[in-house]
Amino acid sequence: MSNFLGIIGGVGPLASAYFYELLTNMTDASKDQEHINTVIFSHATIPDRTAYLLKESKENPYPILKEDVKKLSELGASLLFIPCNTSCYFHEKLQKETEVPILNMVEDTVEYLKKQNKQKVMILATTGTIKTNLYQKACEKKGLNYIVPNEEIQNKVMHIIYNNIKAGKEVEKEVWKSITKHLKEVDACIMGCTELSIVKGKLSLESLFIDPLEIEAKKIIQFFNKKEKEIN
Repeated sequence: MSNFLGIIGGVGPLASAYFYELLTNMTDASKDQEHINTVIFSHATIPDRTAYLLKESKENPYPILKEDVKKLSELGASLLFIPCNTSCYFHEKLQKETEVPILNMVEDTVEYLKKQNKQKVMILATTGTIKTNLYQKACEKKGLNYIVPNEEIQNKVMHIIYNNIKAGKEVEKEVWKSITKHLKEVDACIMGCTELSIVKGKLSLESLFIDPLEIEAKKIIQFFNKKEKEIN
């Protein structure tokens, strides 16, 4: 197989499955052959990115990500994608390991917000993504104002990510409501964790909530010269 999308998945597994379904649904295809050729490595044993970046674990996910990047490149991938916002911390180093372009979900999301003329955004993400300033730096580069949750709200965000979605449980709607009641002061909310992308899908959240996975699906469809089908 040639001219295919390589996905380093399993980070987490449900988010990877969600993204592939999203990509499939967003591709305007009337038959199998009009979809995008895709190889998915569901590498669920990649060490937790947030735990490593917060120094809560010494298990470095980078060597495994690097190995998967090289394997997919050698197989002939035309484009690579890691459906994990926190993994964008390693993007620059990983890109140096291959000539195959690797999508940077953080930068692509902020670029999208800039084009949409958003003025102030809330960043919801793992504590690892927040602490490493991935989205904050990208926003500053594009001149976007942003806010991040306080410690109490951030703990609730992590609860939704780890104790609900990653644990295979339903979203606790009251907890989610307590997170989002502060969003009146922003004109966009970045769902900066792929588990939060799942929350958007499960709760059918309005357009205020920006899903980076949807943005990357659009870019992938364009890259492979396919037609995009708008989803609700």
